[in-house]
Amino acid sequence: MKNRILLSTLLGVLSWSMIIGLVLFWAPVQAQALEDPKKVAEFNDGCLRCHGAVGLKLKYQGQIVSLYVNENDFFESQHGSNKCTTCHTDIVDYPHVGAMKGKELEKAVNDNCQRCHADITKVYAKSAHAKANAEGKAVYCWSCHGAHNILKKEDERAQDYITNIPESCGGCHNHKILESYEESFHGKAVLSGSKKAASCASCHGSHDILGPKDPQSPVAEKNVPATCAKCHYKAERNFAKGTEHWVFERGGPGEPMYWTLKFMVWLTVSVITIFFVHVELDLYRRLKSLNRKDSH
Repeated sequence: MKNRILLSTLLGVLSWSMIIGLVLFWAPVQAQALEDPKKVAEFNDGCLRCHGAVGLKLKYQGQIVSLYVNENDFFESQHGSNKCTTCHTDIVDYPHVGAMKGKELEKAVNDNCQRCHADITKVYAKSAHAKANAEGKAVYCWSCHGAHNILKKEDERAQDYITNIPESCGGCHNHKILESYEESFHGKAVLSGSKKAASCASCHGSHDILGPKDPQSPVAEKNVPATCAKCHYKAERNFAKGTEHWVFERGGPGEPMYWTLKFMVWLTVSVITIFFVHVELDLYRRLKSLNRKDSH
């Protein structure tokens, strides 16, 4: 009897905790979604009266920060039907006294992304990007998806559209990593408009990106054949022996290709030079022969 009472009490406490949690956490989000679209548009128009001005900016920590929001981009975005305050929850008055700025604002808005996209957050929380974010390296949701111009990945204008992914990832992973991808077969195909060739996300994943040393990563050595097999029929273990992200330089994994390229360039230059010298000498010989005939 005592056990039944205890279990009933625990179930009751858990049930009420869940209900209260849902009310406190989801009610504001659902309220935003259920609001009259006309009222939401009017509210956002009020924000854009100032933030729609191209020259709107302020000076913060010695740097000029733009406060401009492109109206067309915002209304065409996935968040165009939301109130601005869905993400900017710190804005409760006008003028915006004490509004967040800099890293404080970035972190707060990123937390608000996770408040709505809880299912993705669970996956993202285990990723290398989340770990980097925790270390203060500022890898936020909009680093990949954009801010006021977020679109579905199927939209050609979206930052995470397949042919735009190299540029988006290259914002952080630039220099040798981006250069090596652009020089690869995959990179050349994607940047030429291919929607079938592998982008960064095809190999590394998206919200669940992990480092190559993590055994769960799709680019960990033991997982590479299976990752390649998503596109390449019967990808064997040899696929894992290849080196990705190499560049043409004297040292490192790109060295054989570097010297091969040098050899082919000089071979081509030498052959063309010899060809022109041969033609010049032949023309000179023919000219001398003609002069001899004319003299006789």
